[in-house]
Amino acid sequence: MNKLAQWVSLSILGIGISFQGNADSLTHSSSLLSATSSHTTTLEKQLDTHTLTQSELQQKAQEWGLSTEEWQRYLELRKGERGIWSPNLDPLTTLGIEAKNEEERTRYAELLARKMYERVERELAFQRAYDNAFAKLYPNELPFEVEPHISQSAGRVIYFTRLDNCAKCEADVSRILSHVGNSTPVDIYIVGANDNAIREWAKKHHIDPIKVKKRLITLNHDTGYWLQYAKGKMPAAFQIQQDGQWQSLVY
Repeated sequence: MNKLAQWVSLSILGIGISFQGNADSLTHSSSLLSATSSHTTTLEKQLDTHTLTQSELQQKAQEWGLSTEEWQRYLELRKGERGIWSPNLDPLTTLGIEAKNEEERTRYAELLARKMYERVERELAFQRAYDNAFAKLYPNELPFEVEPHISQSAGRVIYFTRLDNCAKCEADVSRILSHVGNSTPVDIYIVGANDNAIREWAKKHHIDPIKVKKRLITLNHDTGYWLQYAKGKMPAAFQIQQDGQWQSLVY
């Protein structure tokens, strides 16, 4: 299975499709709303059969490869318990979950797989275009990300360093990167540095932008993890084990 297909398979589990309705054109449908129906949204008003002409109904159904009868069943399902449990679920997933038999379930699964594949292809194409545009406009900038939570993926190396008051840190970063090699991902947490300082540090130490883009190396602000895990040692490196435990690296 190629990477795109893997992404599609994973994305299906978390798919959520949202629409933006026109509130002015839907004023006459406001009676559909009630205080006890929190799952009723602008989307529901937009898609309700009472506010759609037959041609609009057919158009929306065709966008998902469905008949108008299937689309109407989807709308009915949204009004019931499925709409409460999963208010933002797309039509194909909704119909697939509530399929009447295996044949229906298989059909909706295949339609969704095609839909997701097309979606991901378009998103990847735009991401490539964005990456090219960024590289062209800002050739000397090195992207970095601020991680909201420290990685717990087994095998990743967590490395803490700082830019000042640490003579050992200057020479140590090349040692740790050489130690882990080209295949082990490294999350570098820099203590007490701003965005520009991190970029300049990365350029100075020849951090490979390709590895940053592929997330083999991530550059991050430290937000307290150093004191929590390294207990004041600087620099410090750890590797996440299969059981989630941190093992201090000697290199």
